[in-house]
Amino acid sequence: MSSFLKDLIAKHKDKKYGKGHRLGDTPTQQAPSYNLNSNHIAKPSTSSQSDAARRAGEAALQRLQNTNKPVRPVSSVKHTDNELEKALALKDHYFGKKQKIVDNVSTASTIKIYFKSSVFQPGEKYTLDEVEDKIEQNLIQNLEIEPILVSVSLLMTANYKYKEKLDKCIEIINKFVDNILANPSEEKFRKIRLENPTFKEKVYSCKYADMVLKNSGFIAKTVKLDDGSDDDIFLYEGNDMEKLENLKMALSVAEPVMPELDRDIKIFKVSESNSNNLNNFSLSDDFFNLKIEELRKEQALRNEAVEKAGMLRTKAMRERDEQLELRRYNYSLIRVKFPDNFILQGLFKSNEKYDILYELIQNSINFDNIPFELVSHSIKKPSGNGNLMGLTLAEIGLVPSALLNFKINEMVDPRIKNQIKFYLKADLLDLAINF
Repeated sequence: MSSFLKDLIAKHKDKKYGKGHRLGDTPTQQAPSYNLNSNHIAKPSTSSQSDAARRAGEAALQRLQNTNKPVRPVSSVKHTDNELEKALALKDHYFGKKQKIVDNVSTASTIKIYFKSSVFQPGEKYTLDEVEDKIEQNLIQNLEIEPILVSVSLLMTANYKYKEKLDKCIEIINKFVDNILANPSEEKFRKIRLENPTFKEKVYSCKYADMVLKNSGFIAKTVKLDDGSDDDIFLYEGNDMEKLENLKMALSVAEPVMPELDRDIKIFKVSESNSNNLNNFSLSDDFFNLKIEELRKEQALRNEAVEKAGMLRTKAMRERDEQLELRRYNYSLIRVKFPDNFILQGLFKSNEKYDILYELIQNSINFDNIPFELVSHSIKKPSGNGNLMGLTLAEIGLVPSALLNFKINEMVDPRIKNQIKFYLKADLLDLAINF
C-alpha cells in the first residue's frame, strides 16, 4: 500500500473516530531556530554525525581519485550553434538589460524533467506527459482496498485542473447524499436521472463521477416511465446508510494526487581542472516555456511597440517585459558549491519559493543550527538570504540554471567553522561522482 493511501485512510479515520493518542505520548515540538546576534554560539552536530560524514567524505575522495573515467554532465555543444540560443541572443534588444545570460545553455537532452508521486514506488518516475495517467492507473489498482476513498481521490485527481467544475460536482453529490440521509424512506430522493440536465452537465461529465456513485452503493438501472420509454438512473437501494456517511467523509478529506517534481539530486566532486565548467549547463527543451516561435512573435510585437513609442521604453512596457521574463522558464537547475569542493545539484520549478531551495540545503548539511548564505552574482536582489524568502526563483533570477556558493554566516565563531571538514551528510557523500 502506498504512503499516500495509508495517509488518506488515517486521515479518514481521524475525522470519523477522532485522533487517538497513546499513553505517554508527548506533544510534538517545532524545529529549533537560530538567531544571529553576537551572543549566539552555534552548535556543531553530534560527534557521531560528524564522524560519519568524515568517514563518508574520505571514502568518497578515495573512490573518486581511483575513478579512471569521471562522469561529466557537461555538454560540449556550443550555444552559438543552437537555434534557441540564437533567438535568446536578441535578449538585450527584446528584454532590456535586466535579462540574465546563462553560460553555455544548450537544449541537448542531458538534463530531463521527471515526476514522482506519493502513490508510486520509491524510484518510480515519469515524464510530465506520462505521470498523470500513471497516477490514475495506480489508484485504480488500489480500488479494492478502500473503494469509496480511492474513487473520490480519482475524481479529484482527474479533474483538479477544472476546480470550479469539480467543486460544483462535489457540492451536488453532497446534496444528493444529504437528501437521502434526511429522507431515507422517500424513494424520489434515491433516484438520480442520468438525463437530468444539472446532473448530466455538472456531475456526470466529470471523469470518475460515475465510479464514485457506484462504489458508494448506487446502482445503474434502466426503468420504464409511464409513457413506456426507458429512463437510465442511479438508484440507492437498501437501508444501510453507512456507505453514504463514508462518501460524505471521503469528499471532505480526499485530495487530488499531484505529480511531484523529481529533484534528481546529484553530488559532484570538483577538481581545479574542471572548476571553470561549473557554469556550463545542458538543459532539455522542458526547461523553456516560450518556444522559438513565441520568442520571435514577442520580439516582433516589442519592435513594433518601440517604434511607435519613438524608441522609448515606457513603464508599462518594462513591466510587461518583466512578467514575460518570469514565465519564460518552467524549471531551474541549481548547483550549490561547498567550500570542500563538493557540489549539490537539484531541479526546481521556476515558480518555487527560494525558501524551498534554502530548506533543501539546510536538510542536506552535516550540522545543525548554523546559519548560512547562498551567494551568487546571478541573484537580482543580493541583500541577504532573509530578504529573498517568499520570492520565487524566477523573481530572483535563478532561472533556468544557476551556480550558488555556500557560505557560513560571518557571525558564526571561526572555531566552529574550522571543525567542519565535510559539509554534506554522509548518505549524500556516498552518492558523489566526479564532475
